[in-house]
Amino acid sequence: ELGRLDEALASYNQAIALKPDFAKAHHNLKLTVKVLVFSNVDYDYMGKTSANKFNDEARPSINFALHQFYLNGFRPHEADESFEQVIAALPAVVDEVIPINTTGHEHTTVDQLPDKVVALLHFGRSGSGLLHSLIDGHPEIATLPSVYLRGYFNEGVWDKISANGWRELPSRFADEFAVLFDARTSRPIPSRLGEKSILIGEDEGMTSVGENRNQFLSLDREAFCNAALNLMEGMESVDPMSFLMVVHVAFEEVVGARGSLDPHKRLCFYHIHNPDDFAMANFLRYAPDTQLLITVREPIQNCESRLTTSFKANNYEECVHRILDLLFGFDQVPFRMRDSVGVRLEDLKGRPEATMRALCAWLEVEDSPTLYEMTAQGKKWWGDPSSPDYNKNTAMMPFEDTMAKRPVGKILGETDQFVLGTLFYPFSVRFGYREPEPEQFQKNLKAIRPLIDDMMDFEKVMAKRLNVDHDQFKGQGSYQLFRAGLIDRWNVLDELGDYPLMLSPLSIE
Repeated sequence: ELGRLDEALASYNQAIALKPDFAKAHHNLKLTVKVLVFSNVDYDYMGKTSANKFNDEARPSINFALHQFYLNGFRPHEADESFEQVIAALPAVVDEVIPINTTGHEHTTVDQLPDKVVALLHFGRSGSGLLHSLIDGHPEIATLPSVYLRGYFNEGVWDKISANGWRELPSRFADEFAVLFDARTSRPIPSRLGEKSILIGEDEGMTSVGENRNQFLSLDREAFCNAALNLMEGMESVDPMSFLMVVHVAFEEVVGARGSLDPHKRLCFYHIHNPDDFAMANFLRYAPDTQLLITVREPIQNCESRLTTSFKANNYEECVHRILDLLFGFDQVPFRMRDSVGVRLEDLKGRPEATMRALCAWLEVEDSPTLYEMTAQGKKWWGDPSSPDYNKNTAMMPFEDTMAKRPVGKILGETDQFVLGTLFYPFSVRFGYREPEPEQFQKNLKAIRPLIDDMMDFEKVMAKRLNVDHDQFKGQGSYQLFRAGLIDRWNVLDELGDYPLMLSPLSIE
């Protein structure tokens, strides 16, 4: 953060030499390398002569592949090959298959498991929790509450829960994801690096559910483990994906919903939420036929909503990553590897019946009254406590559209909105947030280039709050990383006039 990038690079490399699996060092290393590449176009970030020192032995490693994909991902339309290399560098699937010694069984469990997976991803603050709460309780869909399993495909999770063989899989899973069995627990769940995950049940509103708001979500652990073991006894082997299906069926059996599942349209709705690159690649290689569902929102509103807590806390580094996540969040490689659509939060709120009919057609399930009620594990859910519309005394209405009318400008000044709005322009047109104005867009694109080189309005506010002069503020690694991302987006628009291969919106009649 001091901008002493060469020293930082050397320190991260030393840390990795001492502890090769040190995730924080790998994370910070790739950020530092990105800034160095941005500031010096001749920087040989993967060469043997560079300070990065990825030698021949390290090149087949998953960390090398993840570094390459991160750097290539700033031009997402050119990053397909490097993402495939991440998948190729993952631990071999054969090493993650656990045999089940059940000689004499007919291996009928496969017919009981969901045969289709849809994964829900978030895009800033765009209503993924709301959509999940509406999906909950659908008679043809199996789903777990909240984002409890967002880190299930993280590095090391399967090794940990499968360490003692298949018979201990359910109990070790229950230990790792204890919040599924008692939403009040403070035990953290596997999550992204640096992400808060203690008291996740409370943070997600799962400790105050039900009509009187006096219930917490829970699941009988012993009954779940028994149900999972009974299912696995009918299987020849189990791997991370098939066990995830076992978890969903065992969960449905324990909460009493399994009997209502349509035997011909068994669908698993998995709220993977915000996987890191390792988890996303790991999930996709096990789910070749999965569909990806992303909730989206008007991008400037989304930015301001997403920045609120970090801006108030003067956490500039977090602000930078949250804006970049949105700027690079609509044309990611996985979206074109699988059948993927974006659902506008504004459509979900403003025309729920038409949106749900279209979504049901895409999911290949029937419309259901449950799709218009906010529930979690079948109990009334009162909303996301982190939402500005959350009220401790009044339930949030699923289709109330206050968020769509909320004015912008509390964080992002006019210049900020102009710069970001121009960079978001292709996405905004594609999703119907603004009308096409190609000539004006080209003028705006030229106008914002010099503005990117200077501080944004919100950055000036933060510098003043922190009592940091502008030169010192600009010297931060996060400031330079932000500029690198903004200019990468600008360069693609300048070259091509568009972002190739963007996410498609859900077609609503």
